[in-house]
Amino acid sequence: MASPARIPPAALAPGPRETPRPGESARARAPRANVVRRPRSSPRARTAAGPSDVSRSGAHLEDVILTNGRTTDMAHALWRAVLREGDLAVDATAGNGWDTVELARLVTGESSGRVVAFDVQPAAIASTSARLDDALDPARRARVELVLDSHANMMRWLRPRRTLEGDAGNRPDPDSDSDSDPDPDPGAGAGVVCFNLGYLPGADADRSVTTETGSTIEALRAASEALRPGGVVTVVGYVGHAGGDEETRAVKAWAAALDPRRFTATVHGVVNRINCPQLIAVHKKRE
Repeated sequence: MASPARIPPAALAPGPRETPRPGESARARAPRANVVRRPRSSPRARTAAGPSDVSRSGAHLEDVILTNGRTTDMAHALWRAVLREGDLAVDATAGNGWDTVELARLVTGESSGRVVAFDVQPAAIASTSARLDDALDPARRARVELVLDSHANMMRWLRPRRTLEGDAGNRPDPDSDSDSDPDPDPGAGAGVVCFNLGYLPGADADRSVTTETGSTIEALRAASEALRPGGVVTVVGYVGHAGGDEETRAVKAWAAALDPRRFTATVHGVVNRINCPQLIAVHKKRE
């Protein structure tokens, strides 16, 4: 994979879809993509259409359960419960940008809040950038950073920067092992780190590129440490495509092994729906 790079918003005009270079682990971020086309009823296929009216209404978790039971809406409900304007939020699998936009609406203001979104596919970064440009005013858009890199490397990118609009010189070198920071922020810590596993939705998407169990678990370890007290990691896992069930079971096993003195891990899902995605949530306890 090419060396990691922060992508300036102006450089991200939507363009033709690109495919990963040979040998490049597109889902190294726990990259997103898929191998097998899902059934028409698959909730994952519907994520290409964006958040539902239930999610847009600001519904609580119990409202989602009693209406559409959509797994991604359950995750959004958990985000709304913990996020506040000014928070840091991380979209570990940017995809087409729907979750990135939702996080930005929850945490960014005129001069506060920050969202960092990762993807290893240039097409996903371009799609997310275009969606952000359409959905957000310029001040809030400037507070969203898109990173073309594996989410397994997220801790390299979450160090505070002097300004979100400044050039890369104001930002620590992601390849540096130094712990020094140009703008230390003792209160830094993510309110939400979200993962939407599987493949990149879209008619022309390369569905051979999926999230991979190894890099997903590596990224989850980083995410759990990046959380602020009271924050949550959400993982929407899909079981209806090749490798999806194995990956989802690995995520649940990772969550089940966390120290209960520091974290509370839960699993949510609709059991009377075929191949329904599962939501694994890891809450970091307040100190």
